[in-house]
Amino acid sequence: MSPVLSVRDARKRFGNVAALDGLSFDVAPGTITSVIGPNGSGKTSLMNLVTGFYQADSGSLRFNGVELRGLPPHRIARLGIGRTFQQIRLFADLSVLDNVRIGAERKGGKGAQQRSHALLERLGLFHARDWPAQALSYGHQRRLEIARSLAAEPSLLILDEPAAGMNPTEKRDLESLLRDIRAQGITVLLVEHDMDLIMGVSDFVVVMNAGQTIASGLPAAVQSDPAVIEAYLGVRHEVRHEVRHEAR
Repeated sequence: MSPVLSVRDARKRFGNVAALDGLSFDVAPGTITSVIGPNGSGKTSLMNLVTGFYQADSGSLRFNGVELRGLPPHRIARLGIGRTFQQIRLFADLSVLDNVRIGAERKGGKGAQQRSHALLERLGLFHARDWPAQALSYGHQRRLEIARSLAAEPSLLILDEPAAGMNPTEKRDLESLLRDIRAQGITVLLVEHDMDLIMGVSDFVVVMNAGQTIASGLPAAVQSDPAVIEAYLGVRHEVRHEVRHEAR
């Protein structure tokens, strides 16, 4: 089965700093593929390359066989890639419904209102449809941002630290939501700090360090990989599940 996203030898420099240095990996369709890595590993740069906010210096990034390198963000979105950001980017003064409807109307076609209502119902936000987005709790704002991305009906959804700032109950709800999104046939590329969440929902994990892939595979195998342990902790010893945070 062909990958939804294929990254090959991607390179990106900012002055003398190599943010990505020959990064390669694939994202299989219908999976939750998570990208983790220690401080400065290049995860945000990767997300920005895939979505067109940065342009790769060299290498290839193909989405369903289409080369993304050189395309602007709006064209990439139209191909079927949705995204949320590390810092929530909602239209704070607009209603919850209008925020989702913006995503639905970007997709075009008829039924934007109906799709928006259905998504709000599905994500537990229908009761707040007329509230300004800024009136939602932090966790519900995160959920609203995901709803807006889903309204454009992406086939690949990129989530940049969606659990950041969430309490344990909100994280459990997010885990359930991610499984539901996958069950709908949407491929998820997840960047996250919380290792419990990563290990709980991921089908495949890619580990970055210094702009390169240092390990990839099933969550349990990656968790015990000596190269991953060394990258996170600076020493080689048994991985501990309590290692939850990987700063950018």
